[in-house]
Amino acid sequence: MIRYLLYGMLAVLPGVLFGQKLKSEVSEDQLMIGQAVTLTYSVILEIDDSLIFIPKTEVIEARATTEDGSLSSEGVDFEMFDTFKDTFIIEKNYKSWIGEYVVTAWDSGVYILPGPAIIINDSTYFFKDLEVSTHLVDQVKGVDLYDIKENYAELPPRPFSMVRFLNEKWWWILIAVLLIGLILFLKFRKKKGKEVFEQRPMTLKEKTIKKIEVLDDKKLWEHDQLKEHFVELSYILRTYLTKRYKISLLEKTTYETTLLLTKKGLNEDTVNVIVRILSQADMVKFAKSKPEIIAVLRVSTLAKQVVAETSPLEFGNVE
Repeated sequence: MIRYLLYGMLAVLPGVLFGQKLKSEVSEDQLMIGQAVTLTYSVILEIDDSLIFIPKTEVIEARATTEDGSLSSEGVDFEMFDTFKDTFIIEKNYKSWIGEYVVTAWDSGVYILPGPAIIINDSTYFFKDLEVSTHLVDQVKGVDLYDIKENYAELPPRPFSMVRFLNEKWWWILIAVLLIGLILFLKFRKKKGKEVFEQRPMTLKEKTIKKIEVLDDKKLWEHDQLKEHFVELSYILRTYLTKRYKISLLEKTTYETTLLLTKKGLNEDTVNVIVRILSQADMVKFAKSKPEIIAVLRVSTLAKQVVAETSPLEFGNVE
């Protein structure tokens, strides 16, 4: 029996010793809602003692007390104003650790902040709980807080006045209505102008560039249809050149196309770019070349560049 009592005393002794060294403090136990309060936890250690404390990051969960003094099952968050701060103070034969939270509550009531855990030399200890009361207004000593009872006196109805209607609180509604009306008017006007603009027939240049952009948007290469992409691109470019220079290029080889365009007076650089585009298309169609996506898009860009450079200046609706 004595042996069991000794075992029990040895198990409780570390907690008792550190229970005397652990300290919990709150800067104010009565505070207004939103007011900052500092929670301070400290412990005195031997020089060689190790310590581990895992702080909270955003909120500290507390428990509200009920009317009969028991704890509520629902948690209430105390919001942290700043990150947790701690420090060591070293003396000759011992050292002190101090940690601080700065928190506040946004609901009124009486709350219990559970004492956090701390590990000292591989043993876990708990600081004592702290009690904090929060109120909407400062509490006067000796005066209880009661619910506010409101009494209203009925006023006789006043005749409607537009000036009073606008001056009191409804002026912002009138401004909002005017702003909404202005936005709708500008939107309708812009849409109408856009419709008029879109009624203008597209030029050969615009149609061709639009077809190339639509082709790129299909992203046929993502569906293992790279060959179809270049067949269609080659067809779009040959159709454009056929209409622009009144020569048939749809059934011509790349070499024949080069000769015909040179005879039409195109400069050598432009002809070389066209040959480069058609040659790339031939390599994909017949040699099963698989260029990178960036190279595919670069060819489309070159095709649009050829269309822009070989198109005459446009004035209004004139191509």
